Amino acid sequence: MKLVLFFVLSGFLQLVHAQEYKVPPTSSTSTSVPVISDAAMEACVKLYNETEWLSDEIDLTRVDPYSQASVDSYNNKVRRSSQMTDKFNRECAGKQSESAYRAAQKLNQGR
Repeated sequence: MKLVLFFVLSGFLQLVHAQEYKVPPTSSTSTSVPVISDAAMEACVKLYNETEWLSDEIDLTRVDPYSQASVDSYNNKVRRSSQMTDKFNRECAGKQSESAYRAAQKLNQGR
């Protein structure tokens, strides 16, 4: 049991340590892409990365099917991830900003 806990904690610590903001991918099938403000893009970069990190955390989560608290905690993470993804798709997907790269750099400096 201690060995399993060690590996789970070790993997989680590596995940936390490796977290660095990156620019969300952009793709468009048209030639005109909506441009958003630098502040809005910074929020999008932050949201994108926090959603990715939460998804990674969910992937590492082990649910005890006999514990309602464990099941509820997992379901809350999945619900939060879904809400974050929906918000990103609604407010950020398909948009671009000249400063997306700079926004990621700025967020990384603040870590």
